[in-house]
Amino acid sequence: MALWTIGSLASEPAVFISRWRVLEIDAGTRHFVGADKRNLNGRVSSAIVAFDNKQLRGRTLSGRVYQLLGSPGRSDNADYVWRRWCVVNEVKSFSDVTSQLLAGGPDDNCE
Repeated sequence: MALWTIGSLASEPAVFISRWRVLEIDAGTRHFVGADKRNLNGRVSSAIVAFDNKQLRGRTLSGRVYQLLGSPGRSDNADYVWRRWCVVNEVKSFSDVTSQLLAGGPDDNCE
């Protein structure tokens, strides 16, 4: 199985992830990182453009909607995919902004 295989936006308009975090890279974009509910595979989103902290739902630059399940957490599978994603995208540094995003208002713009 390829590391980057995901369904098209038309076939997979929404993703449900557990054991999730929101990480901000040195370029200033924020990304959902978590375990896909269907198979527990690691998942990293494109840049978050809108987030509702009451519904725990966000929309990304690709147009996909991410529904966050349960409390924030870590997943070994997600951490692996995140590390590979960082190498491919030449990320020099990142920080966990999960708490900051959860404290924001509904429809917080993350751009």
